[in-house]
Amino acid sequence: MPRSFILAPLAKTQADQALPVVQTLHRNMTLDEWREVASLFLQSGGDGGVMACEMSDGHIRGLFCYRVSAEGMIRVLTVPIFIAVGLFDAAVTSAAQADGIDLLARKLGCSSVVVDERGCVVAATAPKLDAAGLFTRLGYRRVGQAFVKDVAAGFGGEGYPVAGRA
Repeated sequence: MPRSFILAPLAKTQADQALPVVQTLHRNMTLDEWREVASLFLQSGGDGGVMACEMSDGHIRGLFCYRVSAEGMIRVLTVPIFIAVGLFDAAVTSAAQADGIDLLARKLGCSSVVVDERGCVVAATAPKLDAAGLFTRLGYRRVGQAFVKDVAAGFGGEGYPVAGRA
């Protein structure tokens, strides 16, 4: 039976709920350590944040952390952490999050997206599901240990939350 999901900014009150997802990347991370990391992104004054992919059952199945920086006149959305987990829905979750990154980049006026491969986890039982396959399939190119994509800036809508079905 398909389940629905929503991709939206992680509320500070949900940060604790996201710890098990983060522990797929950082197995030994404590709740206090995660709270500290999350607060760095959540309190960045609009230049950063955490987006969560929450399933209709209320569980967070994925998230990505981001920052916006300027390199001269070019705004860049950097994603140091990208995590999608699930038995059978990680493919849909990860694709929705990747689409959400593009949408967010446009909304924030960024013309480029950089996703750090070292901070990517796509954990699932589905075969051949990995970050490199996901991002290259979606038009990203590999540059060192990052996936890079140029996006058209200037998105006029709100964009979030994004709803879909898994």
